[in-house]
Amino acid sequence: MRIYYASDLHGSEKCWRKFLATPKYYQVDIIIIGGDITGKFIVPIIHLPNGRVEATFMGRKRKLKKEKDIEALKKQIANTGQYVIDMTQEEYEGYQQDPSRLDSLFKKLLVERVEQWMEMADETLRGQNVRCFISAGNDDIFDVDDALAASEIVEMHDGRVVDLGNDFKLLGMGYGNITPWNCPRDISEEELATKIEAVASQISNMDRAIFDIHVPPYDTGIDEAPQLTEDMKMVLDPTGTPKMVPVGSTATRDAILKYQPMLGLHGHIHESAGIRKLGRTTLVNPGSEYAECILRGAIIDLDPEEGLVNVNLVTG
Repeated sequence: MRIYYASDLHGSEKCWRKFLATPKYYQVDIIIIGGDITGKFIVPIIHLPNGRVEATFMGRKRKLKKEKDIEALKKQIANTGQYVIDMTQEEYEGYQQDPSRLDSLFKKLLVERVEQWMEMADETLRGQNVRCFISAGNDDIFDVDDALAASEIVEMHDGRVVDLGNDFKLLGMGYGNITPWNCPRDISEEELATKIEAVASQISNMDRAIFDIHVPPYDTGIDEAPQLTEDMKMVLDPTGTPKMVPVGSTATRDAILKYQPMLGLHGHIHESAGIRKLGRTTLVNPGSEYAECILRGAIIDLDPEEGLVNVNLVTG
């Protein structure tokens, strides 16, 4: 059995299309996304009276007129995980004056893209004899759950134990510990521990268990992120390099040390790709470079007799 695992696509159209191509490219039986499937920003395309458009993307204001240039920009925006919306100058000003209306628009765009992705998954994966599991992550609003559930092919494994065959079991957990950004599925370590325990206790054979917990275990080398000040600025060392500190979950760490599953699959911390050990458990974080349209993943080979045979990080 071969598994492809990725996490933190954050709305990137390019990464999503690459993910759907992994069954054939890597000859895998199961593909998994471990959370954070939605993006973070809206990019308005403002149509001006003179026939031109304006858009601020990646910190740069752009003025375009040719339709092919506008379409190319829209594709670039979507590929980096952001959401394009066409509007007039008056509509733009109206959204700026009404944050609640802007928030409603943002949620609508998030759900629409997930719906589109599920349609693509159903069309692309149908007949391929591959199972596809997707969990929302701490950054994903709860509104996307219905869109995920509507797919014919995609299986939601958040908060469940799934039988993969040959006694291999997959545990899903999309919630995360508290972050500075107050994400939709951020919860306390105590609550996260309770949620993990409720699912993990259903598994009898931990030698065949895979814990797909979005947030990695604390202080394991796959949970290091830049240290932030109270005003959300990075702390730099004397050379100007960001100081990295562990920001993973103690609840995840405690659960893995208690149960010692065969494998822990994690994401959340984009800059901490790696493969580590915590007791007998192999830990994996493929990292994320979604904004650069790079899909980072892990190939996991399982054997019915030997269990975990091999883990390799891949990029595409």
